[in-house]
Amino acid sequence: MIDKIIPDENIALTKAEGIVNAANGFGYMGGIRCIRELHRGVAESLQYASHGEIEKLSREECKKHGLFGYPKGSVFITNAPLLDAIGIIHAVTMKTPGSKARIKTIKKLVPEIIRAAEFLHLKTVAVPLLGTGTGGLPHRIVYDYLMDNLEESTVKFWIYTNHYDRTEDLVKIEIGGKGKGKQAYQKQKGTSKYE
Repeated sequence: MIDKIIPDENIALTKAEGIVNAANGFGYMGGIRCIRELHRGVAESLQYASHGEIEKLSREECKKHGLFGYPKGSVFITNAPLLDAIGIIHAVTMKTPGSKARIKTIKKLVPEIIRAAEFLHLKTVAVPLLGTGTGGLPHRIVYDYLMDNLEESTVKFWIYTNHYDRTEDLVKIEIGGKGKGKQAYQKQKGTSKYE
């Protein structure tokens, strides 16, 4: 279920038990440049906050999975060293670092994220707008899809809407009205598609 919408906060500093990382299939999270200074992005924020420890775990896990790492639409789990979270659910939104994401991949990932969170018995999980940074997907489409499809769980999901230029509208819509993201948005703004 959607428990909170959190605008303009660093997801790496969340108090949620789990964090979803918008990952690539090889486990790279920004490298050494993101250990030295904070860069924009989920993986980069986690890299900075963990002093590179999560990327080490992520790359090791991907290497265990084979020469080509994890395919798009799959998830893998690592610990969350130096963070308050228990674990990281790495949602592979793109095969290689810096490539584009597709909404069909996000659709495939959402049930996998729910399964992973339930498997780990997490009570709360912080979820970014997957694929909207480097992946280039429209924020509104991903937001609507998450709002409509993360309801099917007992896990409390906290949606992080960082860098979405209409965050205030999102918060007003969700807090101000009952109903899921897509329906509430359609009533106030017209139409939204995530097909």
